[in-house]
Amino acid sequence: MGYIYRSGKFNKNTWLIDAVYKNSEGIQVRGGHATYLIQTDDGTNCLINSGSRSGAPTVYQCLKRLGAWPLQKLILTHSHWDHTQGVIYFREKVDEEGLMPIKIFASEKAIPYLEDQSYNICFESESYYPDYLNIKGVSPLKDKEKLTLTDDFSLEIIETPGHMVDHISIYDEKNRSVFVGDAPGMHWYTDFFVCNSNSVYWNEKDYLESIEKVRSLDLDFLCIAHFGVFTESEINRFLDNSISMYHKWMDFFSQNKENLYDLRFLTDLMWETVYKDFSHIPDLKLSLESAIKNAIKYYNAHKN
Repeated sequence: MGYIYRSGKFNKNTWLIDAVYKNSEGIQVRGGHATYLIQTDDGTNCLINSGSRSGAPTVYQCLKRLGAWPLQKLILTHSHWDHTQGVIYFREKVDEEGLMPIKIFASEKAIPYLEDQSYNICFESESYYPDYLNIKGVSPLKDKEKLTLTDDFSLEIIETPGHMVDHISIYDEKNRSVFVGDAPGMHWYTDFFVCNSNSVYWNEKDYLESIEKVRSLDLDFLCIAHFGVFTESEINRFLDNSISMYHKWMDFFSQNKENLYDLRFLTDLMWETVYKDFSHIPDLKLSLESAIKNAIKYYNAHKN
């Protein structure tokens, strides 16, 4: 299979769901935010990440079509808005429909960031819902903890900081799958790798150590939030290319220190050099500009 980017079931218990979100014009954007459904043999439903507030309704409709609503558990890989704010929508639907509350889980280190989501102003915001709503009542998870779904199905929690101090990955040993959120990096379309050192919270040492943690697992499927599932030899290829692209971006910024204030210049130059093979997909340049803007914040805080 190599790389799976279409929504659907990819192993016995797991589905990739495209959390289609809306831009500032209300236009739906596909292939940007992924959530993952784990459904056990006895019908227990667990979602990995909620998507954004504008993306959660799409996820909700998909869950209903799959017979996977209501959810029993929802695990957040980290506290960034594009993974957490959909919790608001799911809680509203549970209240409207008179259902049992969904048990929400995240790293113990994520709790203060979830309870005060205002720190997300350091990122490019979700343009359709620019305000960040706080998320309380989340159950904390510890590193190496086993979260039980059923008597014969559990998930292992693995701390994978770097992208964010509260980042965890979720390992499903039964299906040899790991859900890594944003820990390794971002991959859009075919081989469009993007550095995700996108805030002052980024830590290079933790990032590199987390990739090695992921690499050490016995895997058939590596599932990222932005976007899709890697299998077979593509797993290590993705991890290698993510590290390579991170260093390439840092070198690029070092070589252009005098122009770090000029986002247009940096975007044009990176598009013409690092990403010259993607000139036939001009829409990617807009996403690249946003990623560069955020990565510069990290570079200025820690590298410059």
